[in-house]
Amino acid sequence: MTTLPTTTSEIDAAWLTEVLTASGTLPSGASVASVSVDDTAAGVGFMGEVGRLNLTYDGDAGSAPATMMAKFPTQSPEVMAMMRPTRVYEREHRFYNELAGETPVRTPEVYHVTCNTSPDENVAEEYLILMEDLGGLTLGDQSAGVSVDQARAALVGLAQHHARFWNGAGMENAEFIPVIDGPLNKAGQSIYDASLPGFKEVFAHAVKPEMMPLADAYGKNHPKLLERFAAMPHTLVHFDYRADNLFFEPDGTVVVIDWQSISQGGGAADVAYFLSQNLSVEDRRASEDDLLHAYHDALGAAGVTGYEYDQFFDDYRVGVIYGWIIPVFAVGTLDSSSERAMALWTAVIERVQAAIFDHNAQEFLEL
Repeated sequence: MTTLPTTTSEIDAAWLTEVLTASGTLPSGASVASVSVDDTAAGVGFMGEVGRLNLTYDGDAGSAPATMMAKFPTQSPEVMAMMRPTRVYEREHRFYNELAGETPVRTPEVYHVTCNTSPDENVAEEYLILMEDLGGLTLGDQSAGVSVDQARAALVGLAQHHARFWNGAGMENAEFIPVIDGPLNKAGQSIYDASLPGFKEVFAHAVKPEMMPLADAYGKNHPKLLERFAAMPHTLVHFDYRADNLFFEPDGTVVVIDWQSISQGGGAADVAYFLSQNLSVEDRRASEDDLLHAYHDALGAAGVTGYEYDQFFDDYRVGVIYGWIIPVFAVGTLDSSSERAMALWTAVIERVQAAIFDHNAQEFLEL
C-alpha cells in the first residue's frame, strides 16, 4: 500500500484508488482521476482534522461517491500522547469496523478505516476514516438548540440504539469499549479540577451563586456519579450525544456521528446530556415529560423489559447533574475570542443549571 496520509492535503488519487477498491466502494477497473479538498468544509481542532474531498473518476465508478469526508487524529505529538491512554481513536475506528452495522440508528456509510494500534508506547498508532458526506442533511445546532420534533426523533433513535445493546448484548467481545466507571473515564476528575479555575474566570457571569458550591464539590463526586451509571442496566453509551453530532434526514430520521467516547454503562447518561443541554430551557420545560416518555416507550417497543419509568427518571436525574462536567471541560479547548463558542457555552451553562435545580439533581452531590 502507498504511504498512509496524515492530513487531507496528503491524500492523492493513487491512494484513494487503492483503498476504495479494496473496500468495494470503487469497482475493479475504475480509478480515482482527481481529488481536491473543499477548504470551506475542512477543520482542524484539538482532537484532529476533518475535511471534505471532491473526487472524479476514470472508468465505470458505479455508485462511488463524488464527495466524502476524511477524519484524522491530531498530528500534535503532545496532544496525541495525552489522548492515547483514553483510546478515543481506537474506540471510534473499531466501532465503525465492528459495531456500526449492528446499531439500528443510522450512522455515516464508511468507505475505509485504518486502525493500526500498538501496545508499545514508542510505536506510533495510525488512524484514518473515509466516510459519507452528510452535508446535504440538516445538522443540529447546539447553540440555537434543537426543535422539539428533532429532539423526539433523536431520542427515539437513541432508544433503539440503546435497546440493541441492552444488558451488554452484542458487546461480549468488544473489549475496546471501556466500562463507564473505569479508569479512562474516572480520569475526568483530575481534568475537571484542573479546568475549574479557568472556567470560573471565563464564565463567572453565567454561573448562579447557588451553583458555585456545587461546582466546587463536583470533582470529588465525579467517580461516584460514574459508579451510579455503572450500576444501571448496561448499554452502548455514545457519551457525546449532542446536537452538533446529529444530522436529520428530510423525514426527520436522526443520523449520529462522532463515536469516540463510547462506553458501557447507563443509557440515561446520553438522554440527560442531550435533553438538559441541547434544548432551550423553555422547550425542555414544556416538553420534557413527553420526550422522556417517548424515549422510554421506544425502549419498550424495541423489546426492553424490567426498566420501569420511575427507575429511568431517577437515572435521568443522575445524568443531569453529571452533565455539569461538560461545560467545565470545554474551557480547556475554548477559543474565548469566538463569539459562537462563547454564546454556545453560555447557553449550555444556563440550560444545565436550570435542569439541575428543576430536578433537585444537586442532591446526588456530597458538599
